[in-house]
Amino acid sequence: MNNIINNTLVFLWEPAGSGIRLLRCFGNSPVLTVPDQLNGKKITEIGAYCFSRSRPKFPEKIYKSIFIDIRNVTTTQENGLSFNEPSFDFSLFGTELDGTFLEEVTLPEEITTLHNAAFYNCRKLRKLSVGTRISGIGSDEFMNDNHLEHLIIRGKDTEPSELSLILERIAENITVSFYPNDSSTPESILFFPEYYEWLDEISPAHIFSRSIHGEGFRMRKSFENSVLNYRKYDSCFDNALTVESPESLCKIALNRLRWPSGLENIFKEKYETAIETHLNTAFSLAIKSKDFSLLQFICEHFSPDMTVLSEAMEHCIETDWSEGNAFLMEQKHNIFSEKTFEFDLDF
Repeated sequence: MNNIINNTLVFLWEPAGSGIRLLRCFGNSPVLTVPDQLNGKKITEIGAYCFSRSRPKFPEKIYKSIFIDIRNVTTTQENGLSFNEPSFDFSLFGTELDGTFLEEVTLPEEITTLHNAAFYNCRKLRKLSVGTRISGIGSDEFMNDNHLEHLIIRGKDTEPSELSLILERIAENITVSFYPNDSSTPESILFFPEYYEWLDEISPAHIFSRSIHGEGFRMRKSFENSVLNYRKYDSCFDNALTVESPESLCKIALNRLRWPSGLENIFKEKYETAIETHLNTAFSLAIKSKDFSLLQFICEHFSPDMTVLSEAMEHCIETDWSEGNAFLMEQKHNIFSEKTFEFDLDF
């Protein structure tokens, strides 16, 4: 068998009702967009361990589809049992798109089910984009995905989705963006901070009590009828002020102020106060990510003093961000330039 050439994707799959269950993917890029269809059938399920570092057990009857330049070129039936042999050389299909390689994955709109551990141990995965039709999620779905930081929902924030099911399986820091109708502009962006759970044993009865640290747990419960309830989300901020880090507080507040869907004035004022209190941290977030639009937002909506601006400029120099430094220098000049005063000395 010849090695698969560049710009080629290989998919192993099996029928699942009227759709397709994806079993394994191969390619040469850490950024994967799963096609909507294979061999004329919609992909509706992601199989167990599909993207995991651990390979799934393949059924006897499976299919292999080859894509070249995003076009489905050939589909053949394969003996899946041979793929379970330890000696089988998967490199013939290309690089396995698994947890040791994948960084970004975009799933098709028709996906309804993520089977057990589909993304288990995807330690390099940073971004996942999904539609709003997912209704079933297995266990250990995102376990050990320590670098997963951005979840994109391709739908409106008022549209029912099973985002809550996904968030229940991600205890780490995660940013969620809503992009309606394939828009290039987000309708809303939210930050959900990490939380920790542990069991405390009450002796001598050997009864265990569950303890949770972090407001991220309660924020993940801000849903009604599968739709995000902004009032519930914003109501968590009072307690977040007592338990979350300044960085997490700024991420929560800045996202809500920049994308204020459903934001009531009472919460808007609390978010603004939090940013004013942690203005240095807010600047650090913008500079660390070299986010020019965020830097502009902070300067336009808040009033940094000379010290804060000077420290932010030093941070830009340290991170070699000339664009940010030039902008802050201009802001500093506009705000604190020497003024000419006129005095009336007539007595």
